[in-house]
Amino acid sequence: MEATPHIMSRYDKDLRKLERRILEMGRQVRDQLSEATEALENFDAGDVERLVAFDRTINGLYQDIYSRSERLIALRQPMALDLRQVLLPINIAHELERIGDHAKSTAKRAGQLAQSDTGGPARAVLQDMSEKLQEMLNDVLRAYENGDIELAAEIRDRDREIDQMNKAIFEMQVETISGSHKDGEVQFHLVLLARGFERVGDHIVNIARHVHQIVTGIDLKAAD
Repeated sequence: MEATPHIMSRYDKDLRKLERRILEMGRQVRDQLSEATEALENFDAGDVERLVAFDRTINGLYQDIYSRSERLIALRQPMALDLRQVLLPINIAHELERIGDHAKSTAKRAGQLAQSDTGGPARAVLQDMSEKLQEMLNDVLRAYENGDIELAAEIRDRDREIDQMNKAIFEMQVETISGSHKDGEVQFHLVLLARGFERVGDHIVNIARHVHQIVTGIDLKAAD
């Protein structure tokens, strides 16, 4: 029986390593999103190329987290809460990987917008959206680290503002295109960027739901 505390101690250490990998991945995705948004206003071809290539690093982190979780499940055969702590990080990592994809797309669109200075009001809203999303991502990582379901619930509520900002940009660009056919392609890219940011908010909300499920065992998405 003396082996049991040793096994549990090793298991706890493996869980902490998994958690640290999730947090590391989250911070890197946040930085990727921040730099991609900055590229919309201060385009640098070299920086954009680096950001696009960095997506491979994010994908590698996802694969590492998946492998660690799979190995823990196979070796430890966890039950109930322990299983949620091992299985749901795979879902969280997947949401982070998708946010990284949106950051990559944002960086790519920066080049397509670099030759135009139109759409100033929408660009300003996009910058604001990104800042709010980065704050939400910081907070959802903190909620995951601390098992804070109240913070996770607050983050889900804050996503409504992101949805409204996406809608505002869409309406703004439709009005602009209706009034003038000039730079219609730029207006289109701005709408797609806003839609991408809105999807980032959805992925953050999904992470917040996973945090709630880890702590309580309740799948909020299934309950909706």
